This record gives sequence, C-alpha cells and structure tokens, in this order.
Amino acid sequence: MTTNKRATTNCWAKAVPGVLSLGQAVVLGLTCLLAGLSGSASAQTSTVSVSTLPVRQAVIAQPVSAYGAVSASGAAVQSITLPYTVRVATLRIAPGQRVAKGTPLMDVVADATATLARDQASTALAAARRDLTHTKALYDAHLATQSQLDAAQKTLDDATQAEAVQQRVGATNGTQTLRAPFDGVVVQLNAGQGDQVPAGTALGVLARNVQRAQVPNVVLSVEPSLAGSIRPGDVVEVRAIAANLSGQTVSGKVATIGAAIDPITQAVVVTAIVPESPTLIPGTRVSASIQTQPAQHWVVPRSAVLRDKDGAYLYQVDGLHRAHRIAVRPKVDAGDKYGVDGELLKGAPVVVAGNYELTEGMTVTIAGGN
Repeated sequence: MTTNKRATTNCWAKAVPGVLSLGQAVVLGLTCLLAGLSGSASAQTSTVSVSTLPVRQAVIAQPVSAYGAVSASGAAVQSITLPYTVRVATLRIAPGQRVAKGTPLMDVVADATATLARDQASTALAAARRDLTHTKALYDAHLATQSQLDAAQKTLDDATQAEAVQQRVGATNGTQTLRAPFDGVVVQLNAGQGDQVPAGTALGVLARNVQRAQVPNVVLSVEPSLAGSIRPGDVVEVRAIAANLSGQTVSGKVATIGAAIDPITQAVVVTAIVPESPTLIPGTRVSASIQTQPAQHWVVPRSAVLRDKDGAYLYQVDGLHRAHRIAVRPKVDAGDKYGVDGELLKGAPVVVAGNYELTEGMTVTIAGGN
C-alpha cells in the first residue's frame, strides 16, 4: 500500500502546475493509478536469492577431542631381564631399532656365583642318586631301616627340584646370546658393553608389534566430562602434532577407557590401537578425534541451522521455489555439520546461504539454478 501511494504521488508531482481541463485530469489520474498498482505488484513478487544443498540421513558421530602420544601400554612392552647377575659382553641393537623374533639383542656372561650354584645343584643331584642306590641295597640286606630309605629318597627329591630350578635360571659358563622373544621395537636400553647388571634388573625394553599383538599403542588424555560418552571400539582418528605431519590422519579403535582421573593431568586416560604408520613412531605427540555415540540423523551443513527464541530451525525449498521453516533438534555437533532430528521434507534441499532473509512461504531464487 505504501509503494502504491508513493508511485501515485510521484506521478502527480510530474504534472505541469496549472489548471487542467476535465479530460486531462481524468487521463492523468488513471495513469497515476496504474503506475501505483504496477509498483505494488512488483513489490509483492520480489524474491530472495539463496544457495542450497541436498539433505540426507546418515550415521554421524559426536567427536571428542583428545591429546597424547604414541606410547605402548603396559600390555605391549616387555623388559629383558635375567634372574642372575651378568656382564654385558656385546650389544647388537640400538634404541628405536625394529627387530624380528629371534634377532640377537646382546651377548652376556653369567657371574661366577650364578654358574657355581648351577654346578653345585648338579653335583648334589648326582650324590643323592648314589646315596639312594646305596641305601636301597642296605635296606634289601636288612642293614638299613625304612626311615633311612625314606630320608635318602627325600634327599633325592630335594636335589632334583633344586637342579630343575637352576636349569630354569639358565646360568651357563661362557657367553650366552639373548634374542628377541617377539617382533617389535627396542624402546629402551639400560646397559652398555662391559656393564655388570644385577639379577632382575632390566637390560632393555621391547614393544610388541601392535597389529599382531592387538594391544594399545596410543595413550590419550580426555576431558573427564566427555569421557563418559566413549566406548571401546569407537573409531579414533589420530594425527601427529608436528607441523610437517599434521595433515596425515590414521584411523584406529578405542581399546580402554580409564575409570579414574589422573592426579597429575586431571584427565581420563584412554588407550587406542592404531595401525603402524611412518608418521606415528613411538614417542610421537598426537591429537585425536574420537567418534562417539554414532547414530542416524539428518546431516546438514552448520550454516543451514538458525536459532531464535523458539529454538533451532532451518529452511527447505519445495518444487515451487517456496521456502518452508522446519523446526529441528540438533543432536550432534560435528564441526562444519550438524546431525539433527525433525520433520524434514524428503528430497527438498536446505538453504545454506541467504536463509537469514527468509520467512515462511517466501518465493526464492536458487543461485546457480533455475
């Protein structure tokens, strides 16, 4: 109505001031009226140009951010130790070296006291056997009692067990070569050539081949408030923090979720099994995105969802190029897209640009379309 009035006023303003005849006045009046109606019709048929994208239903997960390092868990590492004191004669490996099962790690020489104990056990066993044989002969000749025979048998049993222990200990005279018990990586070496290493002290540490052992090889820290949504088996996408490696992502699976908060980091520890990669060697600092609570939702671009006092909503465009406001409930915030629930129109695209100007039923022009 305002446009109509403005057009009519402008028309009359163009008239030459002066006295008009009745016929001239009628013609001028009709002309101005038509100009006003034309302006009103033009205003009512104005449209908004928008950009749209197709909408679809798909499984989408809520990402949880985490930071940590490639570091074999306790289940993936093994210390190389010996139950007797040794001297390291030759080192055959270096820290960080990848080794196959059976690869020589180092040559060691057992301490004299360890080999002496084994020799003494063997000597005691031989003596116990001879004593039992002699006692049995005396017993058969009625020259020894049953208790003496039982004592000789007990001595032999004890000597047999002691000798078996020394066999398991494995201390031998001369040089002994220690070999890798499995495929893995040398994580740490605690001794050098010539070092005297006490019994039970770790000579080095090996980390297992993760893919064969199926043990965690990435340790992550997660905000406690977010850890409750993580489940074993959730997909985790890991990338190195180093600038030259940050673009390369490796996918794995969550293995374990901590049940307590770490007192030092104030975070919950989550471990994952991630395939071996040249960019994820032990010790690499990493960032990770854990895909939690995957579920079926409408997947829409972030820019499509608007909010006002009535809640979240978006616009879809029907076949007649009319915009329709649809209320939605955002369920997943996945960075550049949302997973939403709502009564969306199947097959109708969502408006991703120009939606701030729309109202229900407004006619739109789709940019790049018809």
